[in-house]
Amino acid sequence: MILEYRLDDLWGYHDDAVFRDAARARLREALGRHGAGPLLLAAHSMGGLIAYDVLRLAERDGSVAGPVTLVTLGSPFGLAEVHLKLTEEHGDLAVPRSVAAWMNLMDRNDIATVGEDLADAFPPNEAGVRIRDVPVINAYRAPDGRENTHKSYGYLRTPEFSRIVAGFME
Repeated sequence: MILEYRLDDLWGYHDDAVFRDAARARLREALGRHGAGPLLLAAHSMGGLIAYDVLRLAERDGSVAGPVTLVTLGSPFGLAEVHLKLTEEHGDLAVPRSVAAWMNLMDRNDIATVGEDLADAFPPNEAGVRIRDVPVINAYRAPDGRENTHKSYGYLRTPEFSRIVAGFME
């Protein structure tokens, strides 16, 4: 119900193969232009699922060399329906092989994250990389003053995200 009525774009991603394939193709193209070497991949909401799917699919064809530092922001990995879809396609939940670090930023009041930690749900990859859950406060307010704890701008403005980017740039 949450997927279909509150997160309808996410429902569409799982339900519409044309949309899903197009979204994945755009990210694969961007990753292909990057080439080898360290990569910081920040993905908000459904973008986190697209990134995960692309990285897991790349394990099969070797198209992403990495190492990838993955930062998911307000992504709905905690939803049971999402777990089912991921295991249907990939066979298991795991940190993708090309990922050297995965930080999952979530505001516990963000409906998309369901307030869930992911570290226990996704086993580490072969290199022992685990998800590091990073609770944040997404203080974004719309122009009319209403709070929106899911808005990408709020996640991008957190000090935790700034520290991750600065650490990657060192």
